[in-house]
Amino acid sequence: MGRINFMCILWGFVSVIGAVVTFAGFCLPFWIQGELLGVRSTSFGSFVRCGYPKLTNNGVIEIVADCGRYSSFWTIPSGWWRVSTVLAGSGSTLSLLLAVTAIVSACAADLLNPTAAKIIGFLQLLSGLLVGCGVGVYPLGWGNKEVLDACSERSAPYELGTCRISWSIFLMGGGVGLLLLAFGLSFKASRIKKGSYRI
Repeated sequence: MGRINFMCILWGFVSVIGAVVTFAGFCLPFWIQGELLGVRSTSFGSFVRCGYPKLTNNGVIEIVADCGRYSSFWTIPSGWWRVSTVLAGSGSTLSLLLAVTAIVSACAADLLNPTAAKIIGFLQLLSGLLVGCGVGVYPLGWGNKEVLDACSERSAPYELGTCRISWSIFLMGGGVGLLLLAFGLSFKASRIKKGSYRI
């Protein structure tokens, strides 16, 4: 029977927390926040939005307070937001799969050898870089009409106008930091030391 050490358990824990935080930040529509018509709060993610205008049957525009995804990938209002969705979505999904793998490896030490741990660690680094790149290209789409409506005409790539960056971005940043920590821990996770306990 194999032995695991404290670093292996810590690696699994950090992997799960990093993946969940990153995925939550990606899925939630609070990347940026602003106001529509100066009265209704609105927020955006790369593929979802809360507080959006809707044309009623009477021809009147009303602001819907609910959240919703864009009807298709191609209706996302900016090509950069589509790129951001693919990059951050791929990275956060990969991080979840790797977290499950890290937990299984932490519970079954015979599955984890130094090579496997390093491969998982490098894939965690890749997932963090994908999410980071997705967040990095997201501001290039701040010049689209929806952001201009909510954040003023001063909005442009990397210029947010009257809107502000919201907490989903910070969640993803924290998640990427944890994924980078997990990458570092993966190098120590499979080292078997004398005195490590059996599972």
